[in-house]
Amino acid sequence: MEYQNPVMEGQISRKVQTELERAWQEGVLIDSKGWMWIKVEKLHSILRTTKKNARYFVACVPDSLKQSFDGQEYVRGYKVLEHLAKNIEENGVGKKGANLEASKQYYEAINTCPTVKLRRIEYDYTLNAARKGLKKKRRTKYKIKSDELTGKPLVVRTCEFSHIRSYALYKELADQIDNGLIVNKETHRLITERGINDEHELLALCQEQQWATDWYDTFRHKFDF
Repeated sequence: MEYQNPVMEGQISRKVQTELERAWQEGVLIDSKGWMWIKVEKLHSILRTTKKNARYFVACVPDSLKQSFDGQEYVRGYKVLEHLAKNIEENGVGKKGANLEASKQYYEAINTCPTVKLRRIEYDYTLNAARKGLKKKRRTKYKIKSDELTGKPLVVRTCEFSHIRSYALYKELADQIDNGLIVNKETHRLITERGINDEHELLALCQEQQWATDWYDTFRHKFDF
């Protein structure tokens, strides 16, 4: 992965710059989706804090945003960016603020480099292709004959796969057949018009419309939420 190191001449000390360059170079992994992961052992340098504080930060990150690669623990890059942005707001003056801002610029340099962008484009292409087959896969696997929410007979020609957690906000679940329900076109239209984005909002709509709600516990169990 090639990226252009930000120009820091005169903004931070040479010692800090060297530490940041090494931490970001050795501490970043880009997965097959183009998502950035930051190695836990490098976080104290990246966050400009103590190792103890870095461990506390990691403990507060949800398990779903932590993963091991080759025996090393990593956290999702955007959580690190959030923490940097928060600390820049709160400590955005003087030497500490400059060091934090410098670390954030390294994140942005990597996040926008051609290698990462290309990987994300490839992932989106694969994901879009997979989404096209979700309706058939779910109908076949579960032998669905009726709208899973209204219970009305399924209009096979026009029925649709309706995501429970939306494609726009939860891409990591976008290609999972259990993150959706087979519904008639008019059911899906109402879900879309209401701007439903997750299982909690969908459950509220189902209760309002007196639709089926048994899918909720099944969904939560399938993904261990």
